[in-house]
Amino acid sequence: MEKKGILKNIGFVTAGQIAVLGLALIVPRFILTGYGSDTNGLLSTVAQIMSYMAMLEAGIGQATRNELYRYIHGKTLDRENISRVMSVSRDSYRRMTKVYFLCILVLAAVLPLIIKTDLDYLTVFLVTLIEGASGVITFYFIRNHTNLLAVDGKQYINSNIDLLYKVMIYSVKILIALSGIDIVFMELGFLAATIVILIIYRSYMQKRYGWVDYGCDVTGMKLRDRNPYIITEVAWTVFFATDAIVLSVFCSTKTASVYAIYSMVFIAINRVTDAIFTGLKYNLGQLYHDDVEKYKKTHDLFNSVFIGAVSSLLAVAFYLCIPFVTLYTSGISDADYIDRALPLGFCLVYLLSWCRMVAEHLNGIAGYAKKVSRVSLIEVCINLILSVSLVSFFGIRGVLYATVAALPVKVIYCNLLADRIILKRGIGKTVRILSTNLILFASLCFIRSCIDLRIDSFGSLVLYGVILTSCSVLLFFMANVIANNDLWRCLRSFFTKRKKA
Repeated sequence: MEKKGILKNIGFVTAGQIAVLGLALIVPRFILTGYGSDTNGLLSTVAQIMSYMAMLEAGIGQATRNELYRYIHGKTLDRENISRVMSVSRDSYRRMTKVYFLCILVLAAVLPLIIKTDLDYLTVFLVTLIEGASGVITFYFIRNHTNLLAVDGKQYINSNIDLLYKVMIYSVKILIALSGIDIVFMELGFLAATIVILIIYRSYMQKRYGWVDYGCDVTGMKLRDRNPYIITEVAWTVFFATDAIVLSVFCSTKTASVYAIYSMVFIAINRVTDAIFTGLKYNLGQLYHDDVEKYKKTHDLFNSVFIGAVSSLLAVAFYLCIPFVTLYTSGISDADYIDRALPLGFCLVYLLSWCRMVAEHLNGIAGYAKKVSRVSLIEVCINLILSVSLVSFFGIRGVLYATVAALPVKVIYCNLLADRIILKRGIGKTVRILSTNLILFASLCFIRSCIDLRIDSFGSLVLYGVILTSCSVLLFFMANVIANNDLWRCLRSFFTKRKKA
């Protein structure tokens, strides 16, 4: 793994995500105070549904990246085969865009009729349609480019462009909210920002990857495992997007707004870690095809670093979530935002999800996407059945803990498949890494009941955040060094050993 490329990805991705998250935390407050919980709930619900729609391309994206791994090794590029993969991928995206567009039209017409909101039909229709139009542009022109950049170790380019995109759309949202203009104009700003990003991507790709030949002969070539990936990714998105939609349909968009505010805290943590993982996992794909034995240690290192990091940050979020929501929603009286049972539920959802992330990535690059897709369907069915069954009795708590209950199935399956079948080894080390982080997290949550945090301002919240994060990261780092004896040696070597010529 090339140190320079890794550090560049980590640096740019982390900085970009922190900037984006700062804006992401600010914007909902402006919408809440400017338009109320009903509108905030609508926007979050539409965003969740669009994430459903976006999964129509996910199978193409993952299949494309896995195929590209075979032809990109460090600085060695097999341009002929890369061109063939990119051509097949682009054609697949463009065919799928037609399906996506039809889904958006149907959704825009039906959604205003099924969700419980005080907003009029036309507003809901236009918000859905215009936001969907941005997705159509992204599908047709942009997605194919992002895959090549990610596999070639240039995820930081994607991250920098995404940062610019988010700054533009969040700026528009703030200005529109402050002006009190109809939210439809907010979505039009979203669409304009998408067109700007399209121009930037086309310019960069023409300059750096102008050699990609989209007119090459692709007779008989297909993206392997595309359909299983589509099933897996759609199931995964349904799994995570179910809660807000179920709440909007069975309760109200105000209830969905409460869910969205809590979710915002944990999505912030997940986006940072996921962005860094996305920027580095190309190393796993390339290394697996080069040397499986070296891959094994790297696999364990990724597990220790990412699960340890997520666990430490989620522990801090568990401590500070209620104080943050209390301060954030002060003055908002159209919904009750304080529910002390929610932070633990959100923590468990994201922690258990990360317990399978590295293993699931390996399952894909090793060619087991079809088997994983079947388990994904089981997982999403459990979540849907439990969510619909419990929402009428327990509201937000019901749908949230239904998600928690469904997660262990795939966590166990993905890790067993990765260790025993693909890597042909015992599961002891993986179990040790996962259980160490889970036990330490549970212990810190238990201790929370004995600690009285007096937080009455955002200043004191930040202060506690810095202190608790420092302590939590140190605790989880020490625990993971004990659980994985290769961790300290690998990290020390990474920062001290000179790159070989």
